[in-house]
Amino acid sequence: MDSWGKWILKPNLAHYHRGDCTYERCTLYPFYMLEKRHPPLWFYKLIIARFIDAYYSWDRVFKEMGEPYDLLLWLYDPSFIRSEIVCYKGERRGFAWESTIIKPFPYKKFASIAYDINTFEWILADEENIYFESELEDEGLKAEDLLQEGWVEKEAEEDQVYYTQKTGDIWMGRLKR
Repeated sequence: MDSWGKWILKPNLAHYHRGDCTYERCTLYPFYMLEKRHPPLWFYKLIIARFIDAYYSWDRVFKEMGEPYDLLLWLYDPSFIRSEIVCYKGERRGFAWESTIIKPFPYKKFASIAYDINTFEWILADEENIYFESELEDEGLKAEDLLQEGWVEKEAEEDQVYYTQKTGDIWMGRLKR
């Protein structure tokens, strides 16, 4: 835990300069493997503490660069191990996966004496399984079956049809300024 926490304190600037963002995930064994296992909540709070330390460190680095950036924590619930810190180039942005559901951030659930979760502004997004229409035949699936199982049909840019099934929440947090 400690070595991973130290590792993520510095953003990968080479990756950031090559693309439009940089990010780090929690890659701790035995949780982050091919088949993801999710840690218990008490351990997840230790992970959140490391992400928050990294957030403040990254914020200083990107401020010093003098260019607009959008720095976020993504806390997955209940898929804790998928959580990450992400910094995008440019101004604050919106995301297509922001939820249409309105519900309050679970402050009590994620609270800890190790950090102040209240210093962040939280936006709810949907964690979803996704199948694109073009993948269905290869996967041996039919759109009608997915829809009967509660999947939702959506349309992306360029009239690309895809199907989603909500599996959890993603709480995207930015430091209150």
